Amino acid sequence: MTTSRAVATATYPDGTIITAAGNGEAGFVVDGGPAVGTKLYNPYGVAVDGSGNLYIADTSNHRVRKVTSNGIITTVAGNGQAGFVSDGGPAVATKLHNPYGVAVDGSGNLYIADHSNHRVRKVTPNGIITTVAGNGQAGFVSDGGPAVATKLYGPIGVAVDREGNLYIADYYNHRVRKVTPNGIITTVAGNGQAGFVSDGGPGVATKLHYPWGVAVDHDGNLYIGDRYNHRVRKVTPNGVITTVAGNGIAGYVADGGPAVATSVHYPSHVAVDGAGNLYIGDGHNHRVRKVTPNGIITTVAGNGIAGYVADGGPAVGERLYYPYGVAVAPSGDLYIGDGANHRVRKVFAAATVTPPPPPIADLYGEVILPVTVPRRQEFDLGARVHNRGPAIASGEHITVVLTLADGLESAQENNGRRLTRTFPGADLAPNRGSLDGVFRVRATDTTAPGTYESTLEIQYGGDLNLKDNSFTLPVTVVVPEPTADERALTVYQENIPEAAPGQSARVLLRYVSPVGQPVNPGIITQRFSAPTGFTFSGRPTYTYPDTVQGAITGDLQHEIYDSGRTLIIRDNPHLNTTHTDAGTLIYSIGLRAQPDAAAGLASDGSASIGQRPPVQILAKVTGADAGHSARIVQTQLEKARVKPGQQWVYPVVLTLTNTGRTRIGPADIVFTAPEGLWFTEDRVMMSREGATYETELAGQRSNGNRTLTIRDAALDLDPGKWAVVYPEMEVQADAATGAVRVGMRIGIPPFASGNATVTIEA
Repeated sequence: MTTSRAVATATYPDGTIITAAGNGEAGFVVDGGPAVGTKLYNPYGVAVDGSGNLYIADTSNHRVRKVTSNGIITTVAGNGQAGFVSDGGPAVATKLHNPYGVAVDGSGNLYIADHSNHRVRKVTPNGIITTVAGNGQAGFVSDGGPAVATKLYGPIGVAVDREGNLYIADYYNHRVRKVTPNGIITTVAGNGQAGFVSDGGPGVATKLHYPWGVAVDHDGNLYIGDRYNHRVRKVTPNGVITTVAGNGIAGYVADGGPAVATSVHYPSHVAVDGAGNLYIGDGHNHRVRKVTPNGIITTVAGNGIAGYVADGGPAVGERLYYPYGVAVAPSGDLYIGDGANHRVRKVFAAATVTPPPPPIADLYGEVILPVTVPRRQEFDLGARVHNRGPAIASGEHITVVLTLADGLESAQENNGRRLTRTFPGADLAPNRGSLDGVFRVRATDTTAPGTYESTLEIQYGGDLNLKDNSFTLPVTVVVPEPTADERALTVYQENIPEAAPGQSARVLLRYVSPVGQPVNPGIITQRFSAPTGFTFSGRPTYTYPDTVQGAITGDLQHEIYDSGRTLIIRDNPHLNTTHTDAGTLIYSIGLRAQPDAAAGLASDGSASIGQRPPVQILAKVTGADAGHSARIVQTQLEKARVKPGQQWVYPVVLTLTNTGRTRIGPADIVFTAPEGLWFTEDRVMMSREGATYETELAGQRSNGNRTLTIRDAALDLDPGKWAVVYPEMEVQADAATGAVRVGMRIGIPPFASGNATVTIEA
């Protein structure tokens, strides 16, 4: 049964949401008045003390604010200027720099994650500020010494347990640190490597990925908002780590089931109430989720739509906008740092509220759209339709309607700008399957550069939850001038041809332009040298495989010299200049293995495309003496999309399979990266078929960290077995967008080689 609570002169039912601080405008005005009438600026972290006072990390105001139980707001730390001056004086007179997280202990001491100062600060009840962790230098040195003498790297969340131990989400160090009451710092979770490996082992031996929030329950269990892993992790007092919410896939699926089986999306701060309920700031889902002690997840605030409409209604029906901070008061009221709404919201008695049952059919769309597109090229626009309700949704009642913006047109239909799709005879099972509401679209020849917003609606004729069924789909059309320089092209070998002595094969070279960029260098000289043991033969051809008219092919103008060792092509490798050369360009060049060629892989061929640096060409002569044989294939392609400035990423995942008849033992491995990417560590991680752990292969970087060499790598692969290797990389801040190649060679001379395509997006 729903009860009511009296607050000031108003009475609100349990589960009602109101604003506790902030008027929705970003900025700072004044202290000393009603909290709901003043400005905040990205309030990300919140905490509540035993007396019910609310503390707010007013991040972009570089302050921490306090709201008393009667609603009056004051500043308790920070003078509003970003930076660091000193410790030991009044907290309100010194500088903070992007405070993200706050916590209060049982004695009334306030702890602040002073993010960009790489410190954690403490404010005593009499207002004096000191540093309790971090020396102000970004990085990581060691554990076991004084917390104030070591480095932190962007501390972002803090929590205090009943014994006075301080826990710090050491964001860029991918660790959670613990500071004892006597000031000694240790790591309690994370080994410093970004990523996710597994659960069930020691928390200090596994990976985290940008841990944001921390909380501790009455039993000493530590909870971590493992942000980029899209999970919430739990570390028991004996140090074992497990996942308690999130399946590692970013998004929102459903409520009411096991928390470990559903999705969360960049979880940030976490909190635990006295009954053991876990609260999660599910930031990019624009919701706050609750996980009960028996592991069931529900939404307690936010309907999944970003924004702000009103207060005073049920929290599960109102909008939030990147709710990162969560805190539970002793009364059971939930406070939310509603960051992009520049408010702190309050939900009355959140723990006692039973969420409404989901509707019979609850449809949502997984949006499919490109970031940028050039004119005339086709692209996919729309959504895949999923059902997160408890019952089957009949496809005969589902319609997807896409209304195209002016300047866009259907590439397959001639029925104007309103495109529809229905699904008779199809059914959507709960939490399974999807319906394809994606349309093939293009920008017209006369579309001006700019952003064009289409709208998509999922309609259902039955009992429908009408949330999350309408979308705005922005697409940016680019109309760049053609680049008359072949150096704008990326060229790489698509395959490694194999031929027995006297037999023929073909080598494929792929030409790729930057995303959306026409390249038209004109007729240029392209010089090819055959690998040892091979000569050029036959007529080279070109293919544009991805045009709106299908594959377009033809012959290349060419000449052969030096008894077949040299091939000259004089032609124009143009891309994206008309609808008939869209996408990529593939050269197919014939090779013949010489009758007396020795078996093995030759890697000394080359392709010099005009003024571009030469591209290596490899080919293999097969025979009884060929030795080891292996196949290298790029996998986990979803990781191969990166952005300039990204650090500690793993965009290259290569699976190596032993295709020969002999065991591959120790072998040299060489990784090469293009301009814009480099390797960040002198090692590569590897996992073998059947193994439950990772192996570290130590190596050495060179060539400006763009070459990584592993000597005598312990591959230890029997015939038919495989291993996966993945180097850690960084994207240069000014890296050019487009597709680039990371190469891998095994053996000296190489007996296998492969490439991984990485797309750098704007």
